[in-house]
Amino acid sequence: MRLQALPMSSGWSMPPVTVDQALASPAAAEQMVDDYVAREAEFFDRARNPQTQITFDGVDTDPATGAATKARPWSAASKESLDLGILTKAIEHDPIAVKLVGRGDVAAATQRALKIMEGKLDSYEAFQKEQPGFGGWLPWFYSDRLIDPTPAWHDQVPGLDNGEWAWSMLTAEHTLRAGGHTQLADRYKAYVDRLRENVVDVFYDAQVGKIRAASRVSDASNPIAEYSTGSPPGVGEAGAYLTGEHGVHEGQMMVLFTTLFGKGLPADASKRLWDGIKMTRVEHQHGTTWQAFWGSPHESWQYLFLPYRDLPEFEQLFRIREAIRSNNANDRGYPGLATSTNRPGGGSYLSDAGIEDIGTQPVSGQNTFAVYGAFPMLLEAAGRGTTAAGNAGLGWLVNMLHAPRQYGPMAGGESGSNDGKLAADMKTIDGSFPNLLAMMGGVTRETADMLRSYGVYDEFTKIMRNEFQETFGAAPLREPSKIAPPTTRF
Repeated sequence: MRLQALPMSSGWSMPPVTVDQALASPAAAEQMVDDYVAREAEFFDRARNPQTQITFDGVDTDPATGAATKARPWSAASKESLDLGILTKAIEHDPIAVKLVGRGDVAAATQRALKIMEGKLDSYEAFQKEQPGFGGWLPWFYSDRLIDPTPAWHDQVPGLDNGEWAWSMLTAEHTLRAGGHTQLADRYKAYVDRLRENVVDVFYDAQVGKIRAASRVSDASNPIAEYSTGSPPGVGEAGAYLTGEHGVHEGQMMVLFTTLFGKGLPADASKRLWDGIKMTRVEHQHGTTWQAFWGSPHESWQYLFLPYRDLPEFEQLFRIREAIRSNNANDRGYPGLATSTNRPGGGSYLSDAGIEDIGTQPVSGQNTFAVYGAFPMLLEAAGRGTTAAGNAGLGWLVNMLHAPRQYGPMAGGESGSNDGKLAADMKTIDGSFPNLLAMMGGVTRETADMLRSYGVYDEFTKIMRNEFQETFGAAPLREPSKIAPPTTRF
């Protein structure tokens, strides 16, 4: 699918401010955010199929100009979750979302968001009607036509991606209703109710008491299909479940959805599930944290959607993690943040990048960075003055955008090498929307309100307090370092 040339395809450029200006001057920081969001709006326009409103992975880009050349016509529920999160903020008239979705026009942003959300639901419902065996859950799929499972997922659905999407659907429905968009909210609720009804059948493996990382569907055309534990491509048997260490990171979203909202979960299943999920305390020179997988920022995806930071202990834990991330990068002379991403210069996906010495897996991609790696620091600053002087997350974002081929007509690039020689010739939803949603504060407040409306907010906080106490007990968290701006500059 070819795309029209962008009207502002002037090629790669430098951000309008320096790192020091963004850190020292609120006016410069605001100018940076305004310019960044205005350019990202061009990508927002390209990010989904205009006929179905379903997300693309993103677009390929011209290495000479940064302009979009063609769509990357595949996607997943995880990308849908980010899109829905931004649309939810737009119908609430969040200022950054209004700039992104409606070019600053509140009414235009609201109407456009509603149109996209309605189109998405039309597509979800059409997919459910065509392939009812998936139970409404989304496989990885091609999105250049009606949702069409990719070959590797023609008979499977992923638990991690769908856990992210299920929460965005819940919060979208709640926010639509609060905004008076009752008819569309009712349709979203009907779809969410379907997910609640079948999440246990699809994703809970009763024999082992775990949540499946992938569920195999016996017959996608059969509305009463049977489900068994699948095999996520490229992960293998060790990653077959979202409990264990995988339930500590973003995989926890599906566990929480199942235990808080799932229908038909056996009486003892919730305790069994949470007993199988244990954070491990790690003492780093820059503070106390939880054990990572790689330590990539995407392992904190759940903080964009769920109100963990309503609990002071998780607020501190999240902040310390970003102090460790930023200071570790500075200690090692990294100008950007090592992050799982599309590999600079091409090739296979680069997964093993993050923070040294805190994960269970070795990291070898530390000579690279991804622009979206700044999102947890931007989220930490949101609500405390995202454009305020001293926002270290904005400092890291601006520094990475100063690297070659990282600031173009659609704002941020995808990824690059620390020596500035390589870049990825693409722009994806995963690599762009987390920063934007983080600047908006995520949808954690909206999710908290939704949890209260269902009467399960207290249960959520109880579960998370238990998880925290199990790992950290009464021993205080060490916080010797603050989140630091970059010291090595492009």
